[in-house]
Amino acid sequence: MTWVAWRVQRLQFLTAVGAVFIIGLWLVVSGHFGDSYWSQSTVKGGVLVLTALPGLFGLALGASLVGEEVSNQTNRLAWSQSISRTRWLSSKLAVGTAVVVLLTLVLVPILNWWTGAVNLGLDVQPKLFDITGVVIISYALFAFMLGSTLGAFIQRPAWAFAAGIPVFGIIRLAVGGLRSLLASPAILIQPFQKAPPNGWVLQSGYLPLGRTSPEHGRKWSGYAQQVDSCFNRVSSLVGQEHCALVAHVHWVWQYQPESHYWPLQWTETGIYVGLAFVCFVATLIRVRGWRT
Repeated sequence: MTWVAWRVQRLQFLTAVGAVFIIGLWLVVSGHFGDSYWSQSTVKGGVLVLTALPGLFGLALGASLVGEEVSNQTNRLAWSQSISRTRWLSSKLAVGTAVVVLLTLVLVPILNWWTGAVNLGLDVQPKLFDITGVVIISYALFAFMLGSTLGAFIQRPAWAFAAGIPVFGIIRLAVGGLRSLLASPAILIQPFQKAPPNGWVLQSGYLPLGRTSPEHGRKWSGYAQQVDSCFNRVSSLVGQEHCALVAHVHWVWQYQPESHYWPLQWTETGIYVGLAFVCFVATLIRVRGWRT
C-alpha cells in the first residue's frame, strides 16, 4: 500500500523535490555572495518567499492527497481490494508526511546558514524565527494535514488549496501573536534609556521605581511625559538621567533573549504538531463517514 501511495502522487512529490532543490541552490549562491549588492537586494523578498514556502508547499501536497483521488474516484478501486479506509488513508498520509518532513529537513541547515551569511541579525527576532530552527518543519507538516482535511471535505484539490491559504494564514498569525507569551520575558532595568538588549524587544518605557510593568490601566508610554518635559530643558545625557531621578522612574526593557530561542522553537513546534494531529483525526472521521 505504501508503494501505491507513492506511485499515485509521485509527480507531485518529484515536483516538490525539484522546487526544494532550486530554492536550496538559490540560498547557497546568494549566501556565498552574502555581502554583494545583488544578494542584499534580494534578501527582503527572499525572506517573504521563505516565510510563505512551508504553507504553500504543505497545502499543495496535502490538498491533492485525498481530494484528487475522490475527484477522480480512484479511491473506490483501493477500497474494492479489501483495503480498509483507515489503512488507505494512513498509508497515504504516512508517505506524504515522510516526504514533507524530509524535504523541509533538508532546508533547515541551509536556512540557518543563509540567515547568518546575509547578516539578518538575531534568530529570535520574528522575521527570522519563522525561517530558522525546527519550527519550519512543523509549519509544513500542519499545512500538509490541513490540506488533506480540506481536500477530504471539499473533494476538489484546487478549491481545497485555495481555502487552505487563508485558514493557514490566520492560524499562523494567531500563534505568532501568542509567541511572546510562550516563555516568560526577561527584564532589563536601566536608570535611563540606553542601548536595547540583544533579543526580541516586546515592551519598553519609563516606569515608576520598583515596577517592571505599568500599573493597571496605564500604558508603557504613560510615564514618559514628565521626563520629556524636563529633558527638553537639558540636552545632555546627564540631564536625561537627572530627569529620570527627579521623576522617580527608570527605564525597563521586556524582551525575549537569544537564550529563549530554542524553548520558543520547541513550544511552537509542539503547537503545530498538535494541530496537525487534530487535522489527521478530522480527515480520518470524514473519510470513514463517506458513503461512496
